[in-house]
Amino acid sequence: MQSKALFKVKYAATVFSFLLPGLVLYMVFMLLPIVDTVNISFTDWNGMRPTFNYVGIQNYADVLTHSLFWNAMRNTLFWVVAQLIIIIFPTLLLSLAISKVRWGMTFFRAAFYMPAVISFAVAAIIWRRIYDPLFGPVNAFLNAVGLEMLALNWLGNANTVLPALVVASSWVQYGLYMVLYLAGLQSIDQQLYEAAEIDGANQFVKLTRITIPALRNTINVITSLVIINAFRGFSMVWITTQGGPMYTSDLVATYIYRVAFTHFQTGRGTAAGVLLTFIIIIVTILFNVLRERSDRR
Repeated sequence: MQSKALFKVKYAATVFSFLLPGLVLYMVFMLLPIVDTVNISFTDWNGMRPTFNYVGIQNYADVLTHSLFWNAMRNTLFWVVAQLIIIIFPTLLLSLAISKVRWGMTFFRAAFYMPAVISFAVAAIIWRRIYDPLFGPVNAFLNAVGLEMLALNWLGNANTVLPALVVASSWVQYGLYMVLYLAGLQSIDQQLYEAAEIDGANQFVKLTRITIPALRNTINVITSLVIINAFRGFSMVWITTQGGPMYTSDLVATYIYRVAFTHFQTGRGTAAGVLLTFIIIIVTILFNVLRERSDRR
């Protein structure tokens, strides 16, 4: 019994010794910064003073009563929903089309994945040129085909700036989600499609009865990633419009940056960041709960 207990202690010590470096790194670079961030959100620190005063929940109250914060929240919700619409199902159709290509599949995979290699900052500069009202290819094409009335100042118009940026941001992410879908498609048993063809099923029936149910877990993962990345959207908006014109493209992420580093209200900006984190956590939990309920049915 004593040797068995000693073996368990040695085993636990061995396991802990392997986990300890990772736990230390996680604590230093993740947990402590999180605690420090929450602590700053209760202060009036401006990001430069060596000292600060605690103001309690005043920063949170200021953020929640600030009209620009709720404007940014509405824009962010539109940003999330729009990206879900133009990413989840269209990317699936794109992956299905590529998976059916017999010649040049590697080329198409690499070509569509290429934007994912580009940073959002570089992509923002590219799309700012594409949407340029005078020299951009979008307006040049519309003018060339006789649709001059549709040639707009895409990033300077309050009605078009946010949808235009949603398209640009989604373009960067298409490659990653396409690869995830392709991996899921390869795991589907091809005998299911053969049996469906024998029964006379068309492409739509095979898509809705075989492909989508088999990719449910992949779709759930991609949906979670799209939601989280959309809430964190910053680079594309800040580099192209900085939330303009008149805050019509302002997201919560750009609101936080502007408050903390432009207005030098670091405590208030940090409070907004903490609120955004809680919103992301709540939305992710709700999505997972709904997903688990649908899986039980």
